[in-house]
Amino acid sequence: MDKRTFTKKLIELFRNNTGCGIQHGGCPCNTCFHNQEADFQHICWLIVLGLRGDYGEEILDSIDKELNGIEDK
Repeated sequence: MDKRTFTKKLIELFRNNTGCGIQHGGCPCNTCFHNQEADFQHICWLIVLGLRGDYGEEILDSIDKELNGIEDK
């Protein structure tokens, strides 16, 4: 998957998780994005791995699981 497609799908995951897509490109706003009650270190690392190209589309599933895990806490 190219970086543009990855980024688009990543933004979609955050938009769906926060319920906000008000910023340009469908991104969540700063308030909604940072309103998550979790430590984003691991999620950010997964994003870096995806952008670096270490993993294919399956990295999005891992990010989605991490985001959904936040809601379960």
